[in-house]
Amino acid sequence: MKKQFLFLLFAAAMFTATSSFASEKNSTEKAKGYTVRSVIDGRESTSAYNKNGSWVYTIQTYSTDNLDKSIIDKVKEQYANYGVTGIQKIEQPGVDAVYIVYLENKTSLKTVRLSNNEVELVSDYSKS
Repeated sequence: MKKQFLFLLFAAAMFTATSSFASEKNSTEKAKGYTVRSVIDGRESTSAYNKNGSWVYTIQTYSTDNLDKSIIDKVKEQYANYGVTGIQKIEQPGVDAVYIVYLENKTSLKTVRLSNNEVELVSDYSKS
């Protein structure tokens, strides 16, 4: 029953999807696709689909009160002196999920990427 309800909810969201994936001047028949925005378990989610309805990507944004502990633990192995301020999970067909993790301490802001169980520094900003 819950799966059927979620499917109906998702189907309704698709009918009310925005056309932000398309150019402002394009007609619907020339549109590149559409996006669907939702909130699931406290996580904001944006999914993009091409004009044929095939899934292109999904980005989930975790709020600070709903962070994924396993991701935080993996990042904290290298960045123990930083607090996690946010996480985004990016999924695409045929590709392992990629996590973008935002970190902060008294002196800097960092953005790291976690994919295939490896943490990579993307950006580092000093607060000076």
